[in-house]
Amino acid sequence: MTYAINLNAIPWQATDALIKHDLTQVGTMGYLGVAYFWDFEYKHDLRPMSVAGHRWVHTKLLAEGLDVGGVSQRHEVIIKQATNRFKMAS
Repeated sequence: MTYAINLNAIPWQATDALIKHDLTQVGTMGYLGVAYFWDFEYKHDLRPMSVAGHRWVHTKLLAEGLDVGGVSQRHEVIIKQATNRFKMAS
């Protein structure tokens, strides 16, 4: 079964609860893609990205043994891959 939640259509209290829960999952495979996890260096690339893109980057960083909040050349490569793969419609 597949579910989709439109975060723009649910009440703020529900969104806030989801973000708070997701913050506890940063650095684990339970991360949903809602909460911010990245370093300030990458905010302009990751903030506008989709929830699926956030999760993809987070999972890829974990799989490579990288700190999800870190900064490195490898982080940049992974984030660039995600930027190309998860372009938001303009």
